[in-house]
Amino acid sequence: MSNLNYFFSTKFKALSVFSFLLTMSIILPAQQNIVEYEYWFNDDFSNRTNTAITPVSQYHLDTIISVSTLPNGINVINFRAKDSQGKYSVITSQIFYKKELTNSGTNHIVSYEYWFDDDFQNRTLVNITPTEQTTVLAQLDVSTMSNGMHLLNFRAKDERGYYSSIASQLFYKKEITNSGTNHIVSYEYWFDDDFQNRTLVNITPTEQTTVLAQLDVSTMSNGMHLLNFRAKDERGYYSSIASQLFYKKEITNSGTNHIVSYEYWFDDDFQNRTLVNITPTEQATVLAQLDVSTMSNGMHLFNFRAKDERGYYSSIVSQLFYKKQLYSYTDNKIIAYKYWLDDDYNNVTFVNIATPVDNLHLISLFDMTRIPKGIHTINFQFKDDANFWSVISTDTIEKISLPIADYTYEVLSSNCDSTVISFTDNSIDGDVYLWNFADGTTDTLANPTHTFYNSGLHAVSLTVKDTITLADSTKQMDILITGHTENLFAVTSCDSYTSPSGNYTYTTSGVYYDTIPNHWGCDSLLTIDLTINYSKTGTDVITACDSYTWIDGNTYTESNNTAYYTIPGGAANGCDSTVYLNLTINTVDVTVTQNEESLTANALDATYQWLSCDEGNVPLSGETGQTFTPAQNGNYAVLVTQNGCTDTSSCYYVIVNLVENNFATTIWVIPNPTSGNVVVDLGGVYPAISVSITDQSGRNIRNIRGENVDRIEIYLNEPKGIYLLTIQDGKQRATVRIVKY
Repeated sequence: MSNLNYFFSTKFKALSVFSFLLTMSIILPAQQNIVEYEYWFNDDFSNRTNTAITPVSQYHLDTIISVSTLPNGINVINFRAKDSQGKYSVITSQIFYKKELTNSGTNHIVSYEYWFDDDFQNRTLVNITPTEQTTVLAQLDVSTMSNGMHLLNFRAKDERGYYSSIASQLFYKKEITNSGTNHIVSYEYWFDDDFQNRTLVNITPTEQTTVLAQLDVSTMSNGMHLLNFRAKDERGYYSSIASQLFYKKEITNSGTNHIVSYEYWFDDDFQNRTLVNITPTEQATVLAQLDVSTMSNGMHLFNFRAKDERGYYSSIVSQLFYKKQLYSYTDNKIIAYKYWLDDDYNNVTFVNIATPVDNLHLISLFDMTRIPKGIHTINFQFKDDANFWSVISTDTIEKISLPIADYTYEVLSSNCDSTVISFTDNSIDGDVYLWNFADGTTDTLANPTHTFYNSGLHAVSLTVKDTITLADSTKQMDILITGHTENLFAVTSCDSYTSPSGNYTYTTSGVYYDTIPNHWGCDSLLTIDLTINYSKTGTDVITACDSYTWIDGNTYTESNNTAYYTIPGGAANGCDSTVYLNLTINTVDVTVTQNEESLTANALDATYQWLSCDEGNVPLSGETGQTFTPAQNGNYAVLVTQNGCTDTSSCYYVIVNLVENNFATTIWVIPNPTSGNVVVDLGGVYPAISVSITDQSGRNIRNIRGENVDRIEIYLNEPKGIYLLTIQDGKQRATVRIVKY
């Protein structure tokens, strides 16, 4: 139960780009069964695919779905299940990417890689024998990782160079601080999510154990179930939970059932399973010595199931095991070798041999470019599969002259006037030297010292030549020399210009000089060719009604002669243009005084035109006086022209159908005229209200009563005409004329 390693197992398959592997589990509450599932792509719900299944309480879906008709790029698959009551689950959606593969043929997995958390840069690559599908079993070292929750990420690569989607799995690392050997002291198991009723089994403390148990599932419902298992060590820590799906099916026939055979297979090689018939028995223990000599070294999975006399198979029992090659040292083989030059054992080179061999004929390319010319001794040692090294073997090799130019440099001194640098030759096989310092000077010494007076980048080169072969080689490096600098530039400015040093301000064109420190701290002499242009000004005189939005984006409702706005680069010479505002705002008084059925405009020295708001502000013929009395109920406004400006007042509602009203509040009947439905708004709450409706002849049509109400709704289901509405509350009375159309 060490926490220093993390074990993972995953299975993946090489899929055609025109198919999509859908894998998910569905679980419904008790007393409900899944009878159907359906899926569709993107928002194409109308073309969903339905699949009926044998009713089960939980279902694991693992199927390949064609995506050949989908467009390349990002797509979404949507999925939902249906229970026996006809109710659907919530919709589960998954994003995937479709990419067109132009080459044909069977696709194989050639490698996979994995990494922890977001450390993609340090992913581990594992190459495998090309296969259409494979199962990965690996024990990963997590000893250097921090305690807490982590994420294992995994993807596979096919022979076309395309990667699968990334599969991720969470796990938790917990540090065990006490030392000593750790033992398993107990284990517990439970079915499905019934953790409360788990079964505890204590065992003799052991470092590892195999659990063989016959579990009673007679009380469980038929269908898919989950067996959960975890172990506990002597420190009180639990292992991760291991879970296995199984299916319970009711056997309806009676009588004693016996095991008649069993079969087993390795990994996912179900096709090559081995069948063993046995004497029928109610229970059996299988002890077998299995041949794994042809299997590859590493982690494998042993799978087993039994068959009864009715022809039913048991659930599959699987167990991991590790195959390790046992070497025989009677036949000694070479597994590695190392070599070095002369007595330079510090630079020894190690080489592992992929396949151990009885003898080795070594032919290898050896990089001699950095080795001095001349004769050298090469030394060899060989390692066998017992991890023993042989005696040292030696041979001689000769390096023919091949010059390689190389050098380093060091700044001895540097100031604003000069920089002194020493150069060191590190070339191979050079006999003649030629230095070029990129300032018009050269040198033929191997290790010269040079003084630079001009600042900037210098492309310093060294050329070395071998006098025997006449071969040569050149190395060049850009070296930055600091110091005084000079700069000439032209400037165009508006109104004035301040020099870079800040010491001078110029208002006229001309050639000027300034000095500032450069980024090396030395003087930089600036020659400035200056052109001065001048800004422009103007005034915007405006008269407007009520308000005016100017070029500055502000809306002015009062006269203004102080605002101004600068247009950057607005002048023809590219300088700023400043505009001053001289604004006069004229206003119109559109207030109205309402006196019962009369409306009076408050504006003086103006002209008036009364409007019908209910008809879209249509002017009323002849209604041009300051006071207006409507002939019928409605909303009215006045158009006022004053001070050269025109504006319209708000709409005012006037009731002319009120015959009488001695209520303390205003009585509103809306709408009037009406097509049938009217609302009587009393303007307040009254404890007892009576309403009577009479026609033009005085015939009473209807009586209505209400208590503690502030409004009464009436449906006038009568012919077109004029009706009187009489409203009473004690001594208060109001009569309203209603027009039905």
